[in-house]
Amino acid sequence: MDQAVRGLAAKPATAPRSRGNLRICIVGAGFGGIGLAVLLRKAGFSAITLFERGAGVGGTWRENTYPGAACDVRSHLYSLSFAPSSDWPESFSGQKQILAYIEGVASRFGITKLVRFNTGVVRAVFDDARQVWRVETTDGATHEFDIFIPAVGQLSKPVIPDFPGRADFGGASFHSAAWDHSVALEGKRVALVGSAASAVQILPEITRVAAHVDVFQRTPNWLLPRNNRVYSEWKKALFRYFPPYRLAVRLYLYLYGEFLFDAFRTGSWRNRLLKNMSLKHMEAQVQDPALRQKMVPQYEVGCKRVLFTDDYYPSFNQKHVTLVTDAIDRFEAAGIRTSDGVLHDIDVVVFATGFDVSNSLRPVAISGRDSLDLQAAWAHGPEAYRGVAVPHFPNLFMLYGPNTNLGHNSIIVMLEAQSRYIVQCLERMVDRNLATLEVDEAATRDYNQWIQAQLGKMVWSTGCGSWYTTGGRITANWSGSTLEYRREMRQVAFSDYVETVAA
Repeated sequence: MDQAVRGLAAKPATAPRSRGNLRICIVGAGFGGIGLAVLLRKAGFSAITLFERGAGVGGTWRENTYPGAACDVRSHLYSLSFAPSSDWPESFSGQKQILAYIEGVASRFGITKLVRFNTGVVRAVFDDARQVWRVETTDGATHEFDIFIPAVGQLSKPVIPDFPGRADFGGASFHSAAWDHSVALEGKRVALVGSAASAVQILPEITRVAAHVDVFQRTPNWLLPRNNRVYSEWKKALFRYFPPYRLAVRLYLYLYGEFLFDAFRTGSWRNRLLKNMSLKHMEAQVQDPALRQKMVPQYEVGCKRVLFTDDYYPSFNQKHVTLVTDAIDRFEAAGIRTSDGVLHDIDVVVFATGFDVSNSLRPVAISGRDSLDLQAAWAHGPEAYRGVAVPHFPNLFMLYGPNTNLGHNSIIVMLEAQSRYIVQCLERMVDRNLATLEVDEAATRDYNQWIQAQLGKMVWSTGCGSWYTTGGRITANWSGSTLEYRREMRQVAFSDYVETVAA
């Protein structure tokens, strides 16, 4: 198909496009934003501004400071390929180590100076007449850019369910993603509401100090052993002074993750293998058979996020830890009353209740061509072309967009593939002196029909009601392996884009 070119020429530019004058706005200074900025600078783009609502870089690893916060992807894979580290203290590093790594990358590649901290983006409007993005920030200023790139991630908007009577509770309460370190848990009766990714890391830590912990479980999760290991000094020296070994470890971890992908295909033998591993893990660590029965999920392994932990299950062998499976009826001044009529006396409530993935961009009001609102365009759930571009939103590219999440490997691999794809798009704009580059609506529709058909073969479509879905449609996850995604993203199919040439 011939490259489509919009017939209406743009308003004459003050100067031809160049890698020095293409004004690029990146929203968010986490792994995605920092990694993209590095690759853009390597490609010669220099007019880059990152807006970060927080006081420092790091994204989710700056925000999430709850006890036990760590990544469930091994450190040598959960890092940028062009910025390897030999200093990881353990195979699964914690929040502080990961944050220090991101800060080091930003400083080393000169990205920190490009970030405007404590400055969030509240609105971004595409100006049809002038072919630019007008970006309004929390400090009341309005900025003008040629390119607008949200890099806020899918897990950036914490959610607390609207429990009846929550405002009546007399103690302290907070979401795990906004941990209140001023609240002491020593000797307190603590409610941990939720039993998923954050909860399995928090529980072992707070049981060490709390007088009693009630874990309110709505749905049990499939858990696998983490097998975390602290690296010895000689092994860290080997990583540092013999880079081929470090690269070999990363390659092994990556290929092992790719091997696991088939476990997320409905009915596969690897799926059955994961299920058996999880059940044996539970049986080995939970002493009470009746309690174990309450922890067995009634959905396909992998339909919800599979969790990795060495010490969550053993916490329930302690007398001061109770698993509550009755639904929360309401909050009262003294605690939480469940559907069986029992009032659980509580001093502090920790909500480990996840994030709003379907509306992760909602804090930013985004309007595209002809004033189309992005949330209106996504009324039936978010979707994009290859997770990066959206029709009617020229010169907008996103990182970690719809259908780019994973269950089997490192999201950093996906972010790097998207970043290199975006760099190609911007190089095209400079080389052809384009005013706009916009993905074609038909190409986007065909792509999403294809990906939904592929996702229908995966365990995520078996009806467990996870955050991977919006209105019954899988909107978070990629349908294949990361190798397949990297192949799809290696070369931009510009025949799927509409170009507007600057006059």
